[in-house]
Amino acid sequence: MVKFLLIAIALGVSCAHHESLDISPSEVNGDWRTLYIAADKVEKVKMNGDLRAYFQHMECNDDCGTLKVKFHVQMNGKCQTHTVVGEKQEDGRYTTDYSGRNYFEVVMKEDGALFFHNVNVDESGQETNVILVAGKGETLSKAQKQELGKLVKEYNIPKENIQHLAPTDTCNQ
Repeated sequence: MVKFLLIAIALGVSCAHHESLDISPSEVNGDWRTLYIAADKVEKVKMNGDLRAYFQHMECNDDCGTLKVKFHVQMNGKCQTHTVVGEKQEDGRYTTDYSGRNYFEVVMKEDGALFFHNVNVDESGQETNVILVAGKGETLSKAQKQELGKLVKEYNIPKENIQHLAPTDTCNQ
């Protein structure tokens, strides 16, 4: 009976979506860059996609009740800078408006990298699941890349939709 309960718990944990993680200003405030991005609707994060966000800077207030993100997108070879302020909701997710309504949360923190899950609901009501990995460095460790693979699977995003953004950022050169 005990083995059955342990197996049931393990399956429940492995099938459950990640909970929103609390973040603090010391973990967030500063310069960041988007390392990887993936979406179930890959056209939204491909070159010239409106959700292909290149993070530049993040900061939050004392309790991270708001999270300000400065980023840019490249549309038709032109860089457009945007700043959004996400407001933390009771469920731990942040909401903001950019290319529709966005509901995002930090789902993993690991060695200078923050893994975000975002649900974008565009003006037509179409939902897009996005995983974005922002980092302080240039790339992820092998273990972090494996975690990214697990996350995209968990959110039903095909692994082939993962885009490595760091080498394609021509706005910050």
